[in-house]
Amino acid sequence: CIATTGLFREHVPPFRLLFPPFQKYITKGFVSEEEAGKRLAQVVSNPSLTKSGVYWSWNNNSASFENQLSEEASDPEKAKKLWEISEKLVGLA
Repeated sequence: CIATTGLFREHVPPFRLLFPPFQKYITKGFVSEEEAGKRLAQVVSNPSLTKSGVYWSWNNNSASFENQLSEEASDPEKAKKLWEISEKLVGLA
């Protein structure tokens, strides 16, 4: 989680203050903006990460690995419903 970006600017101040250290020290899921940028560049430029439709993750030593998607995340009917709802929410349907 990139908890120090402007994405959290609308949250209440206590959340913005406490969430980054929570991610860093408790969940160990904190990623700096610099590290997130490196990972994005890696996905774009590394030939071993070109597989389409994959959710990539990185472990603590920055080694990438492919996550296994759940049945729910791979369900075509749910994907279709999500797409249709999203179209309505953004005014495309």
